[in-house]
Amino acid sequence: MDARSRILQAAIQEFAQYGYDGARLERIARAADVHTAQIHYYFRTKRGLYEAVQAHLQPPSLEGVVAPLIADGVPLPERVQAFYARFHEAVQGLAGGKTGTGLILPPLLRDPRPLELPAWVQALTQAQNFGMVRPWPIRFILSLQWSLAMEPLWYEYDPDQRSKHYTEVAPRLFWEAVRAIP
Repeated sequence: MDARSRILQAAIQEFAQYGYDGARLERIARAADVHTAQIHYYFRTKRGLYEAVQAHLQPPSLEGVVAPLIADGVPLPERVQAFYARFHEAVQGLAGGKTGTGLILPPLLRDPRPLELPAWVQALTQAQNFGMVRPWPIRFILSLQWSLAMEPLWYEYDPDQRSKHYTEVAPRLFWEAVRAIP
């Protein structure tokens, strides 16, 4: 592996573990077995390295993750279950399985509108009209859905906890919270 690639790999781990403010170029250089001058040669600044890491990590396509939510003819609980399973698959590869979402989520945190999928919003609205889902504001339901998706990443669950959360806990909590109780 060339020096630039080693620096990128070391930086992914460093930013994932310490965040931008806590990351140190000296530790990255040591892990990559290079001198800090090489980091400056390839990336100029810490910010430049951070941006290169973001570009390198290219987040999983949101379309693939959210596809189950907009599947026609599938019951809502099954859509939710499949969504969390896909989300789990997508975050597995981030930063070698560590919490690397801080590198890819800031755009969504600044503007969550891409998560307001018209077909999913319509399905939830129809379910509300039929009395299957509580008559809460749709944005509240979407916030709950994404909060449950993000929880294991915010709190750095270990892989077994994360797997259980996405396959059992999140789908059950989401559906139990939003379904209308007869």
